[in-house]
Amino acid sequence: MIARDHIPLQMNVGKWEAQRDALATVRRFNATLSAKGKAWFWPKIGAALTSKHHWLVIICDSCGTVMDLDLRVKPRDPKASVRVALRGVQCPRCNGHGRPRIIALARWPSI
Repeated sequence: MIARDHIPLQMNVGKWEAQRDALATVRRFNATLSAKGKAWFWPKIGAALTSKHHWLVIICDSCGTVMDLDLRVKPRDPKASVRVALRGVQCPRCNGHGRPRIIALARWPSI
């Protein structure tokens, strides 16, 4: 066999390992938030996209409205934390008077 035949396999292994690590990070983050714990770390947008958990589930602290935000729609820096996506989020019910808060990263929209 020629050495170049092994290159795609090595690239796929590296991609698989990156996806596995990103998925572990997202699952740990979701477990912390679901246990009503404090988030001492925020996953990167790149980790959310790599793990295919690109839906950001947001709740308004004032009225309890749940919103979903697709991280794939607007181009963002993959090295930035998912909290960066909250800057442009306003609750449609409170007209922006409530404070949005991230409650999970999900594969599919919750609504």
